[in-house]
Amino acid sequence: MLVVVLVVAGRLITDGAAGVRAADEDAARWLAVHREPWLLDVTRWATYLADLWVVVGAGAVLVAVTAWWSRGWWIPAGVVALIAGEAAIYEVSNTLVARPRPAVTRLDPGDPMASFPSGHSAASVCLYGGLAYVLHGIARHRAAGPSSERPAAARRGVTIARWLWLPAAVGAAVLPLVVAFCRTYRGMHYPSDVVAGLLLGSCWCFAVSAVVLSRAWRTSSPETASSPETASSPETASCPETGTSF
Repeated sequence: MLVVVLVVAGRLITDGAAGVRAADEDAARWLAVHREPWLLDVTRWATYLADLWVVVGAGAVLVAVTAWWSRGWWIPAGVVALIAGEAAIYEVSNTLVARPRPAVTRLDPGDPMASFPSGHSAASVCLYGGLAYVLHGIARHRAAGPSSERPAAARRGVTIARWLWLPAAVGAAVLPLVVAFCRTYRGMHYPSDVVAGLLLGSCWCFAVSAVVLSRAWRTSSPETASSPETASSPETASCPETGTSF
């Protein structure tokens, strides 16, 4: 569905039917004329927030850490689905639309026929949004799966997640916008490209979180449910609908 929506939207934009092509071109030229040396340096480094190898490396680390901590596969599988699925949707829709990049001086390397949608913008939403969702889920629900082998490490993981999930949520809201601005400022995308990328990333992140990642919180841990210490703790309650301990 996302591929269809993106391809249709891209075709409407490139054919001029959407009525935004002229505004896109004006915006690209205006940004190119008003470039500042100091901001060129800032945007060059900020673009690495969603660079391919940064996204892949950070995703691999997140997969390894969550697999070790949760002793389950729902969270790691969700992270893989976020990164790989976004990349696949981007590649297919980008190839089918084949929109040329802005006709201005481009400051980064890239395929000249790969403007719509912005893959950097989409990847930043999935990476940082997924990280925030995982931390929030660990902080609130703890991860499902056996943790008796390292109970101290599991408890530390929950504590760390409780401290980090709110800054991660702020980062998930701000960093994709920073990346989107950098890509337009550096002449790599039109404004509509980054808007489409943010839409792609947001929709895919929501879908994976709802279908895959949320299963980690709906699956109760056997030893957590049967542990006398957990059962007698006044801080532990069981959700009647899901069976998850909080």
